[in-house]
Amino acid sequence: MSSELSVSQVLANLEAQMRWHREQEAHHTEREAFHRKQREAHAADYETVARHYEAFKASAAGATEVAARSAVPAPPPVVPPLPLKLVLPSRLVARAVEEMPAGEPFTPTRIADEVNRRYSRELKKPIDSRLASTALRRLLPQGELRLVTPGTAHHEAVYARE
Repeated sequence: MSSELSVSQVLANLEAQMRWHREQEAHHTEREAFHRKQREAHAADYETVARHYEAFKASAAGATEVAARSAVPAPPPVVPPLPLKLVLPSRLVARAVEEMPAGEPFTPTRIADEVNRRYSRELKKPIDSRLASTALRRLLPQGELRLVTPGTAHHEAVYARE
């Protein structure tokens, strides 16, 4: 410790330390009372919850026994019936084309979307526009369709029903 401190400085320093320690003691006394009240409240809540827990556990065990002895079998899962015969996607495309208004232009993508929307249960997997385009090209010679705009590598053909 430095011997250069005056007596008044030492006394002031010691008084400041005494004041700080008194404040801390008072603070912790208040906290002690607060924590005692909190502990008592939590202990009372614990007792209430423990009573309810034990009562519920006892009744749940009895309910489990009753439920186990009179078990009702679960209903069998409902499986949608499969189509009676194999449905070809090209026939579904032809059916969708028949339902299109006469003279209204449509593309293979639109027909594929219609087939997938209307006949999703009959299809194993959705058809794409390429399959619909092939089916439409095969319907052309039958005279049910007419080609409005021929397709290219980057543009779809446009068809209309006669």
